Amino acid sequence: MQKLYSARLLLQQFDQVDQQDELIRPAYISAYADAVVFHLQGVMQALLYEIAETAQLPQGEWKTATDLRQAAEMKGCVIPHLNRILALEKDSFSWLSQLNRRYRDCWLPELKQADVVDPSAAAPLIPLARDSFSEQQQLISWLENMQSFINDLRQTMQEF
Repeated sequence: MQKLYSARLLLQQFDQVDQQDELIRPAYISAYADAVVFHLQGVMQALLYEIAETAQLPQGEWKTATDLRQAAEMKGCVIPHLNRILALEKDSFSWLSQLNRRYRDCWLPELKQADVVDPSAAAPLIPLARDSFSEQQQLISWLENMQSFINDLRQTMQEF
């Protein structure tokens, strides 16, 4: 899939963020991370379309896996592959659930209240940089999980 390839290329470019100026590095980190997340969501949408096509369901009547399941039920169709996706979405610790949360955070970031800081104590504080390495590793993990999930799902779809 083209989106998987694009996400992989973006993650390769993510490695070079450390070469950027310190002042603009956070912007690059955020841009690459968000772009990878958007591509991975695109992969999931393409997979849902592929499942719908395999089940001979009309496209465009749904936007999520839950919507697709409802469309399948209305047509009297059972799609076991879709149940695997829905199970991953429901499990709050699964990679897909985490990816979906991260995608929602791109659109609706949580508002955090600022901590009250004593002005006299603020001078010696050193700002900490974001841990881009762990974020990059998380994105790589999601990409690898997505690739293996798609491969497994396609194998079972051929058998079905």
